[in-house]
Amino acid sequence: MKGKLKIGFLISDELVPQWEYDLVYKVLNSEYAGIELLIFSDQENVRHDKSRPAGFIFRLHNKLDSLLFPGKDNFAVKKNILELTGDVRRVKLENTKDRESMGKTNSAFAEIRDLGLDVIIKLGYGRIDEELAAMSNYGLWTFPMTACDTESADTTGYYEVIEKNPVTVSGLNVIMGMGQKPVALARVTESTCSYSISLNREKLYRRASLFVPRILKGIWNYGPSYFQGIVNKSEIQDIALTPPLTPPSFLESTGNLFKAVLILLQQILKKIVYTDPFTWTLLYQLEGDKDFETCSFKDFKKLIPPGDRFWADPFVLKSGDRYFIFVEEFIYKANKGHISILEMDLNGCLLGTGKIIENPYHMSYPFVFESDGVCFMIPETGGNRSIDLYRCTEFPWKWEFVKSIMKDINAVDTTLFRYEGKWWLFTLIDKINSSLAVSPELYLFYADDFLADNWISHPMNPIVTDVRLARPAGKVFIRDGIVYRPSQDCSGRYGNSFDINEIITLTTDSYKEKQIKKIRPDWDPTLKGTHTFNQNEGFTIIDVYKLRRRFIRNL
Repeated sequence: MKGKLKIGFLISDELVPQWEYDLVYKVLNSEYAGIELLIFSDQENVRHDKSRPAGFIFRLHNKLDSLLFPGKDNFAVKKNILELTGDVRRVKLENTKDRESMGKTNSAFAEIRDLGLDVIIKLGYGRIDEELAAMSNYGLWTFPMTACDTESADTTGYYEVIEKNPVTVSGLNVIMGMGQKPVALARVTESTCSYSISLNREKLYRRASLFVPRILKGIWNYGPSYFQGIVNKSEIQDIALTPPLTPPSFLESTGNLFKAVLILLQQILKKIVYTDPFTWTLLYQLEGDKDFETCSFKDFKKLIPPGDRFWADPFVLKSGDRYFIFVEEFIYKANKGHISILEMDLNGCLLGTGKIIENPYHMSYPFVFESDGVCFMIPETGGNRSIDLYRCTEFPWKWEFVKSIMKDINAVDTTLFRYEGKWWLFTLIDKINSSLAVSPELYLFYADDFLADNWISHPMNPIVTDVRLARPAGKVFIRDGIVYRPSQDCSGRYGNSFDINEIITLTTDSYKEKQIKKIRPDWDPTLKGTHTFNQNEGFTIIDVYKLRRRFIRNL
């Protein structure tokens, strides 16, 4: 039986926020790691500055925001870590002055060295004691979001809301030795919650609770090479995560509070004027330019649905003298989508439409593909917490359920790709069940047969951790020997735009891609977003949307 990794936690207080408590719980109850030591840092090294006048308005703003928007779980609620780690060994570090007078001979340090820890993880606020970085095999892990002196000075997610930044970044750093530059072990770019600091932080911290268990499990499964691969990737890309900015001054805090009120009022007005479902339509081109880099979307023809519904997520197959466009058909009154087909002749004339798959839960993104002359489909069935496979029994109108590829999973927009003898499954997974926007984490699985019961998780999962690039936006395709993956940019607003990314490396132990082109619907000022791109035999199709007014029909 493989031995567990030996973990030490560095804390300044036994009371930790809920998200850190959850992190410790996951590690404690895992198969891959055991908690060997609690290291208590000296409280005198933490500066308390609650009396500063500049901090009052800032803290008041944060308090009011958390009362208005408490979220699903209050990530900031304090819990006693000793409830989980009552039997774990403990040591106390002397303060810096005492250490200097002792010539840096600290019995606690000797005790820590003797344990042979694999990782030391800092929890809570306060300064980082870099002397600990060389006392474990994989360094000292720290959350840059909590690198400020006290909780009252935490500006994580604050400035992004006030300054209307569409994204907010969180992550995990490692320091391998005294004076060494921190390196990012994890970096996630989330879509900013535009109207609430508290909800913005909740998303960041709940996601951050996944980082440590995920990486520890990777080290346990794949060894030092896995850890070094993460470090090398960050060093090559020069990724570094910095501590949060200092709190604003009294005048800045006051001005920011008024800005926040204005942002909230704008959000309320938007909710009053517009519905949550957008008005999606389709744009297509027949026998047009197949080069996405020079494609002129402004010349595309419109395919407009009836006024009581929208069409989105188009996928297309050609059969004989017909194009069959598979779409999400969303009925506004039912507030739910199903899968339908639009039948079109070679001249672009719409011949008819029809519903083909419907369930009690919402369905969208009808990823359709062929294998051995048979058509299959994996529609988005996140409402059923499954990834489901359907087979066409009479093309294109009759379909039957085959199996659930994966169950009890919060996944959307699953996309398969056949490449070098394997089936690759890309899917967006949300492991914190956030109700805000979409997950920034793209996962990759592979199997020899797409009908397999057990798909193998890629060791570098999640392979993309950026809300601007993660979510699939159509079929992965090959052009001139190069593999491309369309992806959605969901920063700021869902369906903001889409990107074409070149997949540079796709193997069972490595994945790498780079962004090639971003497509925004800037050819028409009335359009607000686009999020799907597909092609088949000279037919190119995308979807675009406008905001949908509650009381006045869109023109």
